Amino acid sequence: MGSSTSRAPARELLEASHQFPGPYFIKAFGPATEAFRAAVEAAARQAVGARLELSERVSSKGNSICITLTLTAHSVDEVVIAYERLHEVPELKMIL
Repeated sequence: MGSSTSRAPARELLEASHQFPGPYFIKAFGPATEAFRAAVEAAARQAVGARLELSERVSSKGNSICITLTLTAHSVDEVVIAYERLHEVPELKMIL
């Protein structure tokens, strides 16, 4: 996969700014539905398995949600895979 097509931060940036193994945080924004929650969790688990913690914040109107994923990533590859899988989630609005 070339860096121009990657949906994850540049590998070099990840390696320079994070220690692996260690925690890595991703925020996924979308509709406040059970389907979206389940899809985000399943996507992240494809990358890191059980080494995942989730927390969420629902918008004041209850229509949108921000899910914070804390991955215990063993490598840059796991972070890249997590981003790729999360970008496949239907109804994903934004990822940070």
